[in-house]
Amino acid sequence: MFFGGGFPSSNVHVYSNGRMRYTYQQRQDRRENQGDGGLGVFVQLMPILILILVSALSQLMVSSPPYSLSPRPSVGHIHRRVTDHLSVVYYVGDTFSEEYTGSSLKTVERNVEDDYIANLRNNCWKEKQQKEGLLYRARYFGDTDMYHKAQKMGTPSCSRLSETMKSLENFW
Repeated sequence: MFFGGGFPSSNVHVYSNGRMRYTYQQRQDRRENQGDGGLGVFVQLMPILILILVSALSQLMVSSPPYSLSPRPSVGHIHRRVTDHLSVVYYVGDTFSEEYTGSSLKTVERNVEDDYIANLRNNCWKEKQQKEGLLYRARYFGDTDMYHKAQKMGTPSCSRLSETMKSLENFW
């Protein structure tokens, strides 16, 4: 049925009065479709080709950010910089200093700090989930050692997030 296959039509089984007999009939539309095989396949593949083309174009239009929060030699972000306000370490490429100055540099640094805070929030949430899961398992199994371990478990991202938010309050 797909890609010009259609239903089988060379041998048609016809039942009449409980007996089966074969009739050899070629369907007219089957013979008509055989003439435009290349165009028919192209029309059927057109939606898939359009999806692939749109996906490739969207990948080309998206540019990578001019910074990274960790060194990424594969992208060229190897030069270490620090933001003025929160002292967040970030990495840039070779031409960053020439391309970003003045207000554009402030915008990039604001984006770096926003990304840093978002990462801290995500990591803090994960650390809390791990701690709560360990506490729950310790209570469920009645394991006091595991319970004490869970209580002592630190959440360094939450501590850094708290310090960062305090420094933001002092700034404003």
